[in-house]
Amino acid sequence: MQVQLNEEVVLDSRRAVWLPRHKTLVLSDLFFGLGAARRRRPDPMPATPQMEIWERVFSLLDEYAPEQVALLGDLKPSQGTVEGEEADELRTIFRKLKGGGRKVIQVVGHPDRSSGPALDGTGIVPVEQHRVGPFTLMHRRRIFVYPRHDPSTGFWINGGVHPLFAVPSPGPQGEPDWLRLPAFLYTGFALVMPPFVSYAQGFEVIQPERLPRQARVWKLLADRLSAVDLGELPPTPEHLRTLTRPTRKGKDPSKAED
Repeated sequence: MQVQLNEEVVLDSRRAVWLPRHKTLVLSDLFFGLGAARRRRPDPMPATPQMEIWERVFSLLDEYAPEQVALLGDLKPSQGTVEGEEADELRTIFRKLKGGGRKVIQVVGHPDRSSGPALDGTGIVPVEQHRVGPFTLMHRRRIFVYPRHDPSTGFWINGGVHPLFAVPSPGPQGEPDWLRLPAFLYTGFALVMPPFVSYAQGFEVIQPERLPRQARVWKLLADRLSAVDLGELPPTPEHLRTLTRPTRKGKDPSKAED
């Protein structure tokens, strides 16, 4: 399912952004490199979610036939150690992404930290920003107040925040309940993307009252995209407002990265 944000930007329920005039497909946090690694763990990730990622990637490439694919974020955390079949998996996806002479760009928050085995042999050099026509692609986790965009006809496209919205929904017995749903968020200054993989969903529960008046939201539920009326959305419950990103083992929480 697609939603036309404007003549130059299409939102796709397969968790992608299509820029038709520039024939560019944008994906955030593809995280393909986690597949083989997690299957080797004692608590392996089921095959179905990983196959579903492949299917969405291939269907997007086949439908849009992009000339350029922009990957926002790492292929796996820190793009570090590649083990066993993981290397074959990464080579396969890059062959598909680059098929027909397509250009593949990777945009990360800290390019100096993102060179690693996951990129060996791909020819890809991570960059901090990438301009596509009037738009600037970025992947910054903590940025939510954006600098003025130049040109003013464009805006930022950010893959690093992953907004969630708390939406009221009746529970199994009709009792009040809430769903936290991933979404595309357009603030007028930036388009903020959901992650391509559901297990990288994030912890940024957005409070509608803090958004600018021109903000627009489309929630994702299964393969459907539907607009959210922010003016009609009840205040986010306090217990959902306080969700935070878990601290990584051995990491000082006071030194959170962008």
